[in-house]
Amino acid sequence: MKSYHQYCSVARALDVVGDRWVLLIVRELLALGPGRYSDLRRGLPGIATNLLADRLRTMEAAGLVERFDAPPPVGTPLVRLTARGRELEDVVRALARWGLEDMASGPGAADTVQPHWTALAGALLLPGRLAPGARVVVAIESGSGSGNERLHMILEPDGFAIRRGGAPAADVTLTGPAMLVGAVLSGALTPERAVEMGLEVDDRAQVLPGLVTGTATAAAPAG
Repeated sequence: MKSYHQYCSVARALDVVGDRWVLLIVRELLALGPGRYSDLRRGLPGIATNLLADRLRTMEAAGLVERFDAPPPVGTPLVRLTARGRELEDVVRALARWGLEDMASGPGAADTVQPHWTALAGALLLPGRLAPGARVVVAIESGSGSGNERLHMILEPDGFAIRRGGAPAADVTLTGPAMLVGAVLSGALTPERAVEMGLEVDDRAQVLPGLVTGTATAAAPAG
């Protein structure tokens, strides 16, 4: 591990997470939970397989991630964040918020777009506050043709989970380009404006406006 050799908490933190790809690996594990090596490769287009292996070894040595054997039928070791690694959620949230300004122009021709990145940004940035014991499920369908992907977010007062696949009983379903989905979930666009631009919104529980404006006072009960 490279070091700045500075007795400063910022420098010490960057000694651990400042290398390229480290925080994006954290992003992947925050978004979808424990994953296989191949899952991480899919979520990190552009990383060389030897570099990913090296970063995981370094992060494991630093106590950010750990490997464990998944029960059948997975049959392959998985990687997950440790408690220390999950403490980086606030760092990723701050970066997501800070980077919003550079998202307004949309993806470039060479940019990869993956729906679970949009979902994670929404889960981190939604300013709404749910009632105690409540839960809101937001389904996302983004892309087209073979690139179409479905996933859903489970939002609760004390955290979130993101799962691949649809959610027929979702409180809100957003269908359309990832740029529009992300703009709504981050509060950059109102749902009404996004609909005018082509987003399909099925808000059967009428909770989306409150979530994105921070005025939500109720949600579907958990369970």
